[in-house]
Amino acid sequence: MRTIDLSTLSELTTRQAATLLNVSVRTIQLWVEKGALQAWKTAGGHRRISVESIQQVLDEKLEKQTPIRRSNTKGPVTALIVDEDKDTLLLYKMLVNNWFPSLQVETAENGIDALVKIGEYKPSVLITDLQMPELGGFDIIKRLHNDAQYDHLTPIVVTGMSDADIATSNLPSSVPVLHKPIPVDKLKELVFQAVKH
Repeated sequence: MRTIDLSTLSELTTRQAATLLNVSVRTIQLWVEKGALQAWKTAGGHRRISVESIQQVLDEKLEKQTPIRRSNTKGPVTALIVDEDKDTLLLYKMLVNNWFPSLQVETAENGIDALVKIGEYKPSVLITDLQMPELGGFDIIKRLHNDAQYDHLTPIVVTGMSDADIATSNLPSSVPVLHKPIPVDKLKELVFQAVKH
């Protein structure tokens, strides 16, 4: 069973928990009321869900899923997620692990680290933000787009930038762009298309 490293985060909002478990916020609230999830309320009355209890639910779901297999490769299919925000990285990693438990998921907090990991792991899919320190997503994609050895890699952009700002950047038109907050179903579909071959 694949486990998810949640050591950097101790609690989630109700919405984050709902996103990770692919259920409605109301369902999370009902699970909390029934004791299926451990939670508490902040001074402002907002629920915070225990990451450990989310992990238990995810583990149960992962055990029931059928892993994706690629017939033309040896070893695990890899996804690389790049974002400077550690909580965002963790959220994406948990989502992808939840959807596709057979994927090896790696993360990077900047473009330089991402390029190193791309060379090391040769991922099939890259999920990246565009604006990051040192080397941004635009630069990563530009380098990969101009190098035939990375033709197997499918980049997916998740960004808070506007379409107008992205249009001035010369981002290849073939690269799908999702706007934050992440459209979870669309991201899942894009990752599936990238790794199913």
